Amino acid sequence: MRTAFLDASRTRPAPFIGIWGRVASTNEVAKAIALDAGAGRSAGSVVMAEAQTQGKGRFGRSWVSPPGGLYLSVLVEPPAASGEPPADPLTLLPLAAGVAVARAVRRVAGVPAELRWPNDLDWDGRKVAGVLAEVGFRRDSPRLAVVGFGVNLTPVSLSETVTADASGSPSATGVRAPGWLPKGVDRVGLARALVMSLHGALDLLREDPALLRTGWESLSPTARGCPCDVRLRAAAPVRGTTDGLGAEGGLRVRGDGGGIRVVTESDAVRIVHASGRPRRAPGTASG
Repeated sequence: MRTAFLDASRTRPAPFIGIWGRVASTNEVAKAIALDAGAGRSAGSVVMAEAQTQGKGRFGRSWVSPPGGLYLSVLVEPPAASGEPPADPLTLLPLAAGVAVARAVRRVAGVPAELRWPNDLDWDGRKVAGVLAEVGFRRDSPRLAVVGFGVNLTPVSLSETVTADASGSPSATGVRAPGWLPKGVDRVGLARALVMSLHGALDLLREDPALLRTGWESLSPTARGCPCDVRLRAAAPVRGTTDGLGAEGGLRVRGDGGGIRVVTESDAVRIVHASGRPRRAPGTASG
């Protein structure tokens, strides 16, 4: 199985490739490796598990991780900000990860999976994959990040997906029914495709962040022209229509009065898109 991977720094062999039967969280294992080995020796490392007992999502939510799914984390060092355009690559890293998982799933599973801002991958109206990027766990190497991917390859019970609301209290309100990819998807093949796809997305992040945003939008039919209700952590809900991504990767929402508000990943709790199709369906990207 080790030979099935290319690591995220494009060196051979990878600094570290670990495959476990069961862990609490692949992101936590990856961070422990980074803290022990140092940024220079750990960037590019890949951690994969058969199951997670404490899989993580945004805002302290849980990611139910039954045996048979794909749970994978990669340690990466995004490029330093160049100033053209004025966006820190760290803020665009979740978008790069989203593009990577969408393209990998489309290629290996053969289904038209779609991105939903900021970090969900949907197929047939249900969430089949998610991304969690974390930074700041090495103070001497603030740019080192761990990018975790969870892909449902087996059935997941809705009763298991109770998460935490903005206050931290358990709540199942608004939880969308989880989905999973078609039976027979090669988990190791998908893992390899995902790491390779991450290479390409990080290259795009380094060379042309604007093109990365365009690529993300092309994989998300709800990125433009879709009515939405944005629920914020510390402000009144925002209702309007999606209007693409801002320079920093936030979602632009055009209000009923015509004004634009850019919703960032740090303050958005949940975005509920209307059930209808968007007014303009963008093309798809093949990866």
